[in-house]
Amino acid sequence: MTKCCTVSLPTTMGDVKIENYINGEWVAPTSGAYLKNYNPATGLEIAPIPDSKSADIDNAVRAAKAAFPMWSNTPGAERAVILNCIAELIDTNCATLAALESQDQGKTVSSATAIDIPKCAAYFRQFAKYVTEGIRETESAMKSVCTTSSITKLLPCAQRATTQHVASGVAALITPWNFPLLMVCEKLAPCIAVGNTCVVKPTELTSVTSYLLTHILEAAGVPKGVVNIVFGSGVNAGEPL
Repeated sequence: MTKCCTVSLPTTMGDVKIENYINGEWVAPTSGAYLKNYNPATGLEIAPIPDSKSADIDNAVRAAKAAFPMWSNTPGAERAVILNCIAELIDTNCATLAALESQDQGKTVSSATAIDIPKCAAYFRQFAKYVTEGIRETESAMKSVCTTSSITKLLPCAQRATTQHVASGVAALITPWNFPLLMVCEKLAPCIAVGNTCVVKPTELTSVTSYLLTHILEAAGVPKGVVNIVFGSGVNAGEPL
């Protein structure tokens, strides 16, 4: 296991203050507006969610575009070190992540502890291994036929098909409420492992653990702009993204 930095996460919901994470900084929504958020078990109001708009999305996309050339050219082995560090920090903070996931989403702490949080770490380890071992260029040679014209005799010849895997650019990652952190990690790990950058828009119904993830990403050494997480509604933030 790769040893990496530690991270200090809020351990109670009262200590959570959710802000957008854009270009490696925690920033308030440009509108200054926040959405109410409730504990589904008690009905009590908990950490408000930024009500981000198009301007916030635009800032995040610009940051992701600016970071793409550097990140896509970072060797896979270096990206893998960071992914393994993210996995380790998720594991070491499992109890906190599970407890706050329960309060935000409503699932039991035992379910989040046994399933959601360990799977989050597993995704980052899986794709760290994938890029460490190499995204190998695949080749296939096949016997085919070549014709000098449509009616002349067929002559055997060799052909070779080559597939090259390259990073695509900036990805938009939008996730639902039922597996809040797990769905983010399921999309985020392969995205950044292969050199893409991204803007993540978690559901406004369950955003707490995605916010905690921003602190883990920073502690693990994810460069500025590679991952941007913008919170808000589907109408105001999701549609512009």
